[in-house]
Amino acid sequence: MIKPVILALLLLLLGGCSDSPPPKVVLAINPWPGYEILYLASQKGFLAEEGLNIELAQVATLSDAQRAYLSGRVSGFTSTMIEAVQVEALGGKPVKVVLAADYSNGGDVILAHSNLPDVKSLKGKTVGCEVSSLGIYVLNRALAANGMSLDDVKVINVEQGDGGRMLESGEIVAMVSYPPYSFAILKESHSHLIFTTREIPGEILDTISIDADILATQPDFVPRLRRAWQKALDYFQAQPEEAIAMMAQREGISPDEFQAAINDLYLLNTADQQKMFDDVSKLENMARSVCTTLKHIDAVEGDCSHVIGMFDVSGGR
Repeated sequence: MIKPVILALLLLLLGGCSDSPPPKVVLAINPWPGYEILYLASQKGFLAEEGLNIELAQVATLSDAQRAYLSGRVSGFTSTMIEAVQVEALGGKPVKVVLAADYSNGGDVILAHSNLPDVKSLKGKTVGCEVSSLGIYVLNRALAANGMSLDDVKVINVEQGDGGRMLESGEIVAMVSYPPYSFAILKESHSHLIFTTREIPGEILDTISIDADILATQPDFVPRLRRAWQKALDYFQAQPEEAIAMMAQREGISPDEFQAAINDLYLLNTADQQKMFDDVSKLENMARSVCTTLKHIDAVEGDCSHVIGMFDVSGGR
């Protein structure tokens, strides 16, 4: 017969085993006001409240986030739909898009020398962008909207941190950028806006993607993440001054600049997520359209069939 004290100790040990934290998921995250909601969720304890063990690994750019995943250094990453669509085509492990953070509604921009009034004035000139990710897509769409193509300009790869310097030196006449980098470029160089994603509404969707194998071992990861995301959004709405001050400081911009950047986004809440992931065929069509455009500009290879099944609908049911 087991003594009561020993039995109590056994039950305590068994209980402790059952409450062990889930394996850590390391998520690469680049500067972008919409992604700051994740940091807010982490800093205010909402991720932990939902039983999530997520480490946010800061990287410099969208391309860096994608590269971190491709190299196996992280298990997921923040990005636009463009980078998420690319990873498997570039040889990375299959991912699932688990959360849609926001639509860029003016946040992604093209900045040009002040003597160039519009996109058409870029014809025959050198333009900088991140050629392996969002930048080339935005540039292609801006040119197409003005009856031009990438053949009408000379495109060179420029990292976001070098955009302002290269505009000032004359190495490029325009740069595809986004906050907080675009704010710095506008301050540091004699440039102005000639295009924003407000002209292509609904096309640039910012996402969070996770290694599909991770999700197979943590089936409740997605609903937990979406609940933590909503808690952070609720906190942002309830305590806007404090939240904006925290997020602006991390982005290295002023609270007013952060507010201006957020105004150029449409942050997606739980109801938006539910509606979006319930209509998964629409998401897959969007991904296929993005992939087709990337194929046209030689940014990916293959038939784009990998976008089918790329979206995790478990969190919306």
